[in-house]
Amino acid sequence: MIDFFKNLFPENLYHSYIVEGDPQAVSLSLHQYLIQKGEIQENSPDILIELYDAFSIDDSRKIKEWHSEMGISAGKRICIIGAKFINHDAERTLLKIIEEPAFNTHFFLIVPNSLVLLDTIRSRAHTVKFPHTGLVEEKNIKEFYPDDKQTDFKKIAQEFIVMSPKNRIDFVAKMIKENKDEESSSILRYVAIKFINEVENIIFMKFKNDNKNLNYQFVLGELEKSRDFLNLPGASVKMILENLALVI
Repeated sequence: MIDFFKNLFPENLYHSYIVEGDPQAVSLSLHQYLIQKGEIQENSPDILIELYDAFSIDDSRKIKEWHSEMGISAGKRICIIGAKFINHDAERTLLKIIEEPAFNTHFFLIVPNSLVLLDTIRSRAHTVKFPHTGLVEEKNIKEFYPDDKQTDFKKIAQEFIVMSPKNRIDFVAKMIKENKDEESSSILRYVAIKFINEVENIIFMKFKNDNKNLNYQFVLGELEKSRDFLNLPGASVKMILENLALVI
């Protein structure tokens, strides 16, 4: 593992990194690597490691406050954030951190795909890709991330695809109702994106077996546009999912 990370990071760490990979496993593996390399002490008070399903504006303010504080020890200050989804307003707060780096502080943002981030963030951070997962045992992930909901999105997507249009609309209404206080929140958008990704995987496999089917091509295009819309501030999750319910 150490040799692998050596290929990713230079001898002297940059201030800000974007790491593509599994937010949970890579965050914890990176933490272990920095300890083994001697960059940080295991119990240093100047290490912040946070894992999120969805990273909100309130979460970003917490990170900004940490970033503005003075270090307690004489060593490096390390902030590791693993997030499956990031709200665009939260990204703007992170951008200010990246643009105004604190002395001896290093910032790591681990996301599944860097392309969902603002261009201004990607242009100011060093991006590396970490293709491997599972370097950290599941029990250790749960210790850091006990509230992770193991929702079977694949099963839900399979059921959704074979429903009638009316039942799909009802399904969307139920999803929104269960998150009635979260219509504009990162959590609901994270759930919607996970759901769309699984629907896309199923439709894509159907398309591979029947690549002349124009309907599959159309649906794949709608799924891609829907995911892009979900990353826009103010976009209605309900309207986006209802549209999919009618076109699939």
